[in-house]
Amino acid sequence: MEELSIPEDHLQKENNLSTKCRFLVWSCVLIQISFIISVITVIIFIRYQSSFSSINIKYDIGTTSVLKKTTRATRMKTTSTAVTTSILSDTSTINSSYIPCYPLKFSNYTNCSTGNNPWSISNGYLDEDSFLDIVVVNRDDATMSIFYGFGNGEFRNQTLYSTTLGCTYVVIRDMNNDNRSDIILTYTLLNEIAILINNGNQNFNSPITYPVENSPYWLDISDFNKNNLLDVAVVNDEDASVTILYDYYNLSFNYSKTYPAGNDVTAVSIADFNNDLYPDFVTTDFSDNTISINMNSKNGMFKNRKTYFTGIGPWGLAIADLNNDNFIDIVNTNDLSFTLSVLFNDGYGNFNRRDTYYIGGTPRSVTLADLNNDTFIDIITVNWDDQYIYIFLNKQNGIFQAYQRFTTELYGYAVTTGDFNQDGKIDIALITYESTLNVLLNQC
Repeated sequence: MEELSIPEDHLQKENNLSTKCRFLVWSCVLIQISFIISVITVIIFIRYQSSFSSINIKYDIGTTSVLKKTTRATRMKTTSTAVTTSILSDTSTINSSYIPCYPLKFSNYTNCSTGNNPWSISNGYLDEDSFLDIVVVNRDDATMSIFYGFGNGEFRNQTLYSTTLGCTYVVIRDMNNDNRSDIILTYTLLNEIAILINNGNQNFNSPITYPVENSPYWLDISDFNKNNLLDVAVVNDEDASVTILYDYYNLSFNYSKTYPAGNDVTAVSIADFNNDLYPDFVTTDFSDNTISINMNSKNGMFKNRKTYFTGIGPWGLAIADLNNDNFIDIVNTNDLSFTLSVLFNDGYGNFNRRDTYYIGGTPRSVTLADLNNDTFIDIITVNWDDQYIYIFLNKQNGIFQAYQRFTTELYGYAVTTGDFNQDGKIDIALITYESTLNVLLNQC
């Protein structure tokens, strides 16, 4: 049987066609692979740069404490909140004659004795000179310590004033508009706040008390209804509520109103979060792992509470514009997850972006200030479980560098900032469980 013959030129054409097909197939495959690689590269880049990314910075700090279960009763007895958090305008002033520096430089700490178990710290001008003074409340011996400043970073030994057992928070503010800074305290065990009016010459009236709800912790002060009279917002831990005392005048308030908050509410700070020129407030809700935003109805009243998740056991609280977009952002410490949460404001009072920074141990207190004169706000916190102050410098976009830390005495509890030696640089003061006040001077 005769075999069919295939012309040689036809075989050559088929070979050429097969080669072209293979080339086209591989070209398509390579183009698709290149496209996929490009897309993945762009996504990675966008996620890195995006303002909606979540940053989790870890830094070697040695042994991390084991998470412990704590009941409300235990926490009330041993870890009651009381720290200063709101950033004051006079402590964030930038002196343009100084060049931003990195790394930071601070002096070795100096220390002064406080009363027994200092629980909260604040600073302001309490006498007739122009030097910052420091106030510390001592929870377990019914006293308040005032350290009058010399203006060179040093302070007189404490002057003690009587308060009550279980005093847990202090704020300095001119309540009666006489150009003297008064002192406002929370009496947690008595379910009261107290106001000490400044008489000048380092003398204060006896505390005048005002009832609130159960277990008041933090407080903050503003004019919610814009009538030029100060209002005081107090969180009530055991009642999951916030009491606002309205219209302070002639040593009394006109009325008060209580609003719901999260469970085991610990802290409160006040700011205009939605840019409507009326002050709002935020709380940390310890047992709910949330913060709560309460918007002003433009009459001093608050109707709706909106919550946002944080880490575990939110405790300390501070507010400032962290990325220079003219919107107030929020930083809170997370007592049981050893972290800080940074929540960014979208300009309408929404806080859907949250970044997390790991510290380890138990951060209880946080404050905000520009420490390196770059016009961006940095984060300062203390750790209950070691002997360091932790500082996160701002990368000038609201994202923060890995922390730098500086030695203090053991068991730092609460922190504040101010220019204590009048050199135009922001210094740090903190209290410790060793019953001491530590001061670190900024040497940038």
